[in-house]
Amino acid sequence: MQMIYSRLAGGEPGESVLAGAEDYMNIGEDSGYLEEAVKGTGERMPEYDAIISRLSPKRALERIPLVDRAILHLAMHELDAKDIANEVVINEAVELAKRFGDETDSRFINGVLGSLIRERQ
Repeated sequence: MQMIYSRLAGGEPGESVLAGAEDYMNIGEDSGYLEEAVKGTGERMPEYDAIISRLSPKRALERIPLVDRAILHLAMHELDAKDIANEVVINEAVELAKRFGDETDSRFINGVLGSLIRERQ
């Protein structure tokens, strides 16, 4: 999520973003997933932003915090590319929002992803 956030903020989404993170040394076997997720979200950024805009009509995309957009991009990528239960993806996204966002971000993330899943069914 932090690497995706870096890209949205205009930086490079490389592993150097994580170099100071507490868990950086534990990436190990997850490095392939990280590379694939950053690449996949980068390729589909316009599509994911369009979905966010459509599912949150009361908030202009530019007014949605970048951390929320990064969390949503990662969650949408996981919903599209991974064989993970929707509930697990939403729960992880909500937990990221609680950790990195403010009080209302987790509800916003839950609402957008819940709407996306209902729309796809």
